[in-house]
Amino acid sequence: MAAVALDQYLTSVWRSHRDNKNEIKLPCGSPNFDLFTIYLENHNIGLHRYVNEAATIVYVVKGTVTLKSGEKSLEMKAGNFLLLTQSWQYEIQKQSDDAVLVKLKFSPGFEYRKFFKDLSCASKQEISIIDQILTILNKEHVLWLKTNQITHSSQVMQRIVDDYLANELFMRVLIGAELTVALVLAIRTDSVVSLSSLDRTKFEGSALDRYIDNHFTNITLTDTAKYFGFNPNYFSNMVKQKTGKSFVDHVDERRMQEARTLLAQPDISLKEIISRVGYSSKSFFYKKFNQYYHMTPAAMREELFRQANINLK
Repeated sequence: MAAVALDQYLTSVWRSHRDNKNEIKLPCGSPNFDLFTIYLENHNIGLHRYVNEAATIVYVVKGTVTLKSGEKSLEMKAGNFLLLTQSWQYEIQKQSDDAVLVKLKFSPGFEYRKFFKDLSCASKQEISIIDQILTILNKEHVLWLKTNQITHSSQVMQRIVDDYLANELFMRVLIGAELTVALVLAIRTDSVVSLSSLDRTKFEGSALDRYIDNHFTNITLTDTAKYFGFNPNYFSNMVKQKTGKSFVDHVDERRMQEARTLLAQPDISLKEIISRVGYSSKSFFYKKFNQYYHMTPAAMREELFRQANINLK
């Protein structure tokens, strides 16, 4: 089956699927194949959250997919694939209308550590690379292979799916060999990415803003630096250099924005607002608020009520 035909076939499967299951089990061509089972991600509405029963490869055949692993959202394109360890949780947050996403769920007896160890047998450099990969998987539970549709690694992944659907001689041996080739090619082309190194090399203010949005009530510099993979002092200096504002300024700005939003709601007390935006001291909150808006919270609330035609008298 040609790659374009595979795209079309898998698309027709999820489009014709009538029930509301998140995953569609694809029939294997051979009843004796026991390496993994392939599932196709459905396009039904609702939460698509999973806990891996065994190691799993998530592969984007076509389109784009946003996958959340831990607290990180990964924007995956056609050709990308992830290796996720057993018991790891993830969520499919978004799929493009034309997305085709398949998941190779390995049998419980599959041991990814042994699989990778078997790849390195010729040199100390290979052993070192494999050790680094295993360290990433042990620590982060996710290995992102950022290949694309035109790379040999992605093309081999397409053949694996194609061979799984067929019923050819020596199918298990062939697929096992192809899986090895796909991973080795990705390693050789430096397509292997750890989530921490991705943050380390591509940190942007927008990524910090998203993190602060989710944690501003109880955020700390130490925790934030750890999330992005940096030493706290280095991270603090980097934020200032890249954004022109200190880490504390970013946090206070987000808290002030939230405070203004909450002040517009008459059923929330000022004491509750102070707590909800992450401050423990009323006087400190008043000081920050006045520095940011040049008025008191009471004056801001009165102005917001006036604009919304809210009269509490």
